[in-house]
Amino acid sequence: MNMKKFLVYFLMIFIALSVFATDFFVEDKMLTSSAQPKVGGTLRLALPSTPESFLLYGSLDSSAYSVIMGPLMSPLVEYHPITNEIRPALAKSWTVSNDGKQVWFYLRDAYWSDGKPITADDVIFTMEYFVMNKYARGNSVDRFTIPGEKGVNKPIKWTKINNKVVRADLPSPYGAFLTVLTAVYIYPKHKLEPLINKNDLASVNKLWLTNTPPSEIVVNGPYKLSQVIVDQKIVLERNPYFWKKDPYGNQLPYFDKLEYLIIKDAEIRLAKFIAGEIDYTAVSASDYPRLKQLEVSGNAPYILFASKPIGSTPSPVHISFNFDTANPKLKELFRKLEFREAMEYALNRGRIIEEVYNGLAIPGGGLVLPTNKAFYNPKIEQLMRPFDLKKAASLLDSLGIVDKNKDGLRDFPDGSKFEFTILVQNSPKDYQQIAYIFSDELQKIGVKTNLQILDSSVVGQMFGAGNFECGIRAFGNQPDPQLRKAIWQPGQQLYYWHYSTMNKETNPPSPVFSEMFDWEKRIWEIFEKAQIEMNPKKRKTLYDEWQELYYKYLPVIFVARQMNFFGAHKSIGNVVQSSEGLPTFTVWTTFRK
Repeated sequence: MNMKKFLVYFLMIFIALSVFATDFFVEDKMLTSSAQPKVGGTLRLALPSTPESFLLYGSLDSSAYSVIMGPLMSPLVEYHPITNEIRPALAKSWTVSNDGKQVWFYLRDAYWSDGKPITADDVIFTMEYFVMNKYARGNSVDRFTIPGEKGVNKPIKWTKINNKVVRADLPSPYGAFLTVLTAVYIYPKHKLEPLINKNDLASVNKLWLTNTPPSEIVVNGPYKLSQVIVDQKIVLERNPYFWKKDPYGNQLPYFDKLEYLIIKDAEIRLAKFIAGEIDYTAVSASDYPRLKQLEVSGNAPYILFASKPIGSTPSPVHISFNFDTANPKLKELFRKLEFREAMEYALNRGRIIEEVYNGLAIPGGGLVLPTNKAFYNPKIEQLMRPFDLKKAASLLDSLGIVDKNKDGLRDFPDGSKFEFTILVQNSPKDYQQIAYIFSDELQKIGVKTNLQILDSSVVGQMFGAGNFECGIRAFGNQPDPQLRKAIWQPGQQLYYWHYSTMNKETNPPSPVFSEMFDWEKRIWEIFEKAQIEMNPKKRKTLYDEWQELYYKYLPVIFVARQMNFFGAHKSIGNVVQSSEGLPTFTVWTTFRK
């Protein structure tokens, strides 16, 4: 071969290699502590059900979320798994304008699992047809619609600058902007746009359902879909175009395959973990002592980790009283702060923590976790009312809820029987146990309650319709309170204990201020102000006040938050425990020793 031909040949090879030269993100050594990880093998996890869909925005299914968010798909920016700091993901960097109203994102040279480049078009497509599509079941319209001039809500607009740069134009500064972006997973325009019926945007909810051939599902996460056997297993295989590598130069992930076993029964899932058939799992407080005893005895193939409450699960349990319940006498009573104070004094958190959680929980634990140093307000610890049945009884007496006919049970002032029904779902079991203990303590001061235990799907529908008197429920924490605006701000769709604060006839639903108490109006205002505040200290001041208002006026009463417990097979490497005691497990950095 002469020199000219050699140079042409060399140039062709160079160009071919350059086309797929991924702009890698180097993973933190906190997650990749081993300098000699083994590559290959299968990581084995479990799911309670087969995912409904592999499109995040077309589903409200937790099993789908587990497979999509991280294993299959990536966002523009992401949380560091240990520190919770926001860091680059598909966007390798970003800049913010001086007025805080424009943000430029610079995409890394990364590729979809079919070898096509990830571009600004994919970002614009995802935002337009999924995130901001009000007909998509998993849309995020509320998170990306913020007040602009004169307080009018406007959507954030996205503009393509070139193939590798997109600009977000904000109606006003948005303190939680990068935070909410961590939950936006980018999807491929070239595969999905041809499948969308532009005249029926609800059609996106039918994309990439479980019966879609795995080869048609193109991803940008560490794994790609390989096999779906409904009610048996989901198999993922390494994505050769994944954009992360470890500090030692190895491309991630380490495992060849990630296999999810579909196991509906929680006890069977736990048994398979104990037997070594599942590599990593969350463990309940009730199971932790037994599993720990097995570990200490040396007869277990796993290692257990315990940590302070941190992360979004398990959700902190709360008790709510329906301000709009159909019974007019209960409605009037539930709206009185003195009644809700009496109910908190009657809540025996210490007993619940010991009997339900084996002492492995903290009282309260709602709104913001104590481990979330960026937003937690320690003052609420003094605002929580301690268990005191005498004070509970005295407050009920002051409201005229007394035993008029001497049968040992309290009555309304007009002499009619005072009682209410506690609605609770049949799973998880701790909800029922809390209901039993709460009911038992109330009975000691003459309050009659009726427990209504139903299937979780039915209970969810009843809460959503406002068809309950008292309820026991749980919502997960988030690192930034703004991500829970749809729950904790009056006038929102999940503010289910006072639905009359929301006008359901408007699209989107709008607040009804005339139905709000003064403290609810202030909470509404706090979320609006914190949403556009770019100064972290000022945002914390606002959210400090929000927490104090919740614990003072008790729209809901937070019960307890279980500590976090995890188990990992002894053969799994790179399972890291943070200073808070939380074991950090990612599917792209673990390997088989």
